[in-house]
Amino acid sequence: MLDDGPRFYLATSALALAVFTCYRKYQDKQSGPPLPPGPTPLPILGNILSLDVAQPWVTFDAWRSTYGDIIYARLLNKPVVVINSEEVAKDLFEGRSTIYSDKPQSIVYEHFASDFNIALMPYGDRWRLHRRFFHQAFRQSEVHAYHAVQLRCAHKMLLRVLQDPSEYSKHFEMFSASFVLAIVYDYELKVRDDPFVHVMVKYLNQVVTNLTPGATVILETFPFLLKLPNWFPGATFKRASLECLKAAHDIKEIPFQMVKERMSTGITAPCFVADALNRMSGLDDAVITTAIKEAACVTFGASFETTTSTLLVFILAMVLNPEVQAKAQAEIDEIVGKDRLPDFDDRPALPYVDAVLRETLRWYPVVPFGIPGATTTSDIYKGYFIPEGVVLFTNTWAITHDAKKYPCPDEFKPERFLHKDGSLTSDMMHIGFGFGRRICGGRHVAEASLWIAMTSFLAMFSAHKALDEHGIEIPVVPNFSTGLVVHPEKFPCRIVPRFPDTSLKTLTHLTGLDPCVDIA
Repeated sequence: MLDDGPRFYLATSALALAVFTCYRKYQDKQSGPPLPPGPTPLPILGNILSLDVAQPWVTFDAWRSTYGDIIYARLLNKPVVVINSEEVAKDLFEGRSTIYSDKPQSIVYEHFASDFNIALMPYGDRWRLHRRFFHQAFRQSEVHAYHAVQLRCAHKMLLRVLQDPSEYSKHFEMFSASFVLAIVYDYELKVRDDPFVHVMVKYLNQVVTNLTPGATVILETFPFLLKLPNWFPGATFKRASLECLKAAHDIKEIPFQMVKERMSTGITAPCFVADALNRMSGLDDAVITTAIKEAACVTFGASFETTTSTLLVFILAMVLNPEVQAKAQAEIDEIVGKDRLPDFDDRPALPYVDAVLRETLRWYPVVPFGIPGATTTSDIYKGYFIPEGVVLFTNTWAITHDAKKYPCPDEFKPERFLHKDGSLTSDMMHIGFGFGRRICGGRHVAEASLWIAMTSFLAMFSAHKALDEHGIEIPVVPNFSTGLVVHPEKFPCRIVPRFPDTSLKTLTHLTGLDPCVDIA
C-alpha cells in the first residue's frame, strides 16, 4: 500500500496531466500552421498505449505509411516529433542546425549520471568545450594514430576466440574495452574481470535500461519515484539511481587519477587524457579538468556499448548469411593470403568487406531510435509547425529500412553498397552516428575499430548455426534486447577456425603475441 505522501503525489500528477492535456488540445486547435500529422492522442496517456514501448522505432516506422516522414505524437505529457526519413533529418539537423542542435533536458539525466554526456548535453559553452576535446583527439586526420592499438587488440581477440569460441560475446567486449582504455587512458587490459571494466559495465547497464523513451517519460511524469527511500517497496528506480551514481563517480575518478599519477613520474604514453591535460597546461581551471574527466569517461562508455553490440549484429548476420561470409573470406584470401593477417593497409583493396561493415550498420542499427534532440526555437517546415523545445527523435531504424533506397531492407545484402564494377558507392552509412552538429565525434575511430575486428575475424574464423545431437542445424530466430542501445540476445552459434591447421601456436606466430603474457 502507498502511504499518504506518494498517493498525494500520484493524484496531483494525474490532475496536472489532465489539465496540461486539455490545454495542449486547446492550443493545437488555434489558428496557424498545423502540427505534423500523427495518431490522435488519448487524454492524459497520449499515444503511449498505441506504442510498442520496447521498440518505439518499429511503431513509428509502421505509422510512416499513414502519417509520413515526420510524425507528431504525445507520450503521456511529452510532445515528440519523430523523423522517419534521411531527407528530413538532413534538412533539419544540417540545413537548419541553429534551430535543431539542442538536446532536451530531463531530471532523469542527473539521477542516472548522464548530465555530463556530450550526446545529451544542451547546446552551449560546456558542450563546445567537450566537443573541442573530441575533435582534437578523434578527427579523421588523427585516426591513423590509433591503428597500431586497434590492430593489437583485434589480434588479442582472435587468440581469445580460438581458446574459447563459445564466449565470443565476452571476447568482443574485451576488444571494445581494450582499445578504448588504451587510447583514452593508456591502460592495457589483460584480464576479463578487470575491476574498472566491471564498474563501467554496471554503470552502462543502468544508463541503457533507464534512459529509454518509455522509462524517461514515466520518471518525468511521476518524479516522486526518484525521491522514494531506497528501502521502500517498489523503489526500483531509486535503487538503480544510487548504484549508477556510485559507478559514475568511480569511472570518472579512478582512471583519471591513475593517468595523473603516471604523468607526475613521466612514464605516461600519449593518450586522450594526458594529451588534453598537456594542451591545457598552465590553465589551472577546475571546469577544464572536470570536462576532461567527463569526456574521457563518455568516450569509453559510448564506444564500448555500441562497438560490442555492432560486432554481435555482425556475427548474427554471418550465421544467417553464409554466402556473404564466404564471399568476404574469398576476397580476404585473394588480397591478404593465408600467411599473414589483414591490416589497415589492405582496406582499399577489400571493398566487399567494407560493404559488409556498412550493411551491418544498416541492417540493424544498434541505436535504432537515435539520441533525442530538441529545438531552440519554433520553426515551420514544409507547412508544419515545429514547437520550441519539442523533443525530436531521429528514427534511424526507419531510415535504414527505407525500401525506396534499400530494396528488401530486411535482407542482408552488402552488394547494395557496391557499383557493378565492385567499387564502393558514396553511401558511407554514417546515419547511425547522427546528423549535423551533434554527429558522433568518434565515428571515424569507431568505424576503423569495427573494420579491423570484422576483417580479422573473417580471416581466421567462420560463424555457423549450431548443430543438435543429430548433426542438424539449429534454427536461429533473432531476438534483440531493449533500451537506448540494443544487441542480439544470445543465440546458438558455432565458431570454428577456417583452416584445419590453425592452432594457438600458428596464431601466436601470426599475431606476434604471447598468450601467457598478453591475454592472461
